[in-house]
Amino acid sequence: MPNSSDVVFRFSQPSGAPVRKPSASMTAALRNLSESTELRSLIAEAQAQGRRVVVQVYHSSDGRPFLIHLRSVPEKLA
Repeated sequence: MPNSSDVVFRFSQPSGAPVRKPSASMTAALRNLSESTELRSLIAEAQAQGRRVVVQVYHSSDGRPFLIHLRSVPEKLA
């Protein structure tokens, strides 16, 4: 069964904005999301194709997340 270790998390902010480390609660929420029933099939399909699921979180310049994008990429690109 897939688990959160099968998922890569990436965080982006606008150019010139200070780099902020995601909070523990944000990290926990994303881990819970990646372990949800709704995403298990996506992760399993990606694994079967030799791919990894990437959760990309885009932050505004003030540090608030405004977009969370999920996609599968080849293992070598994860």
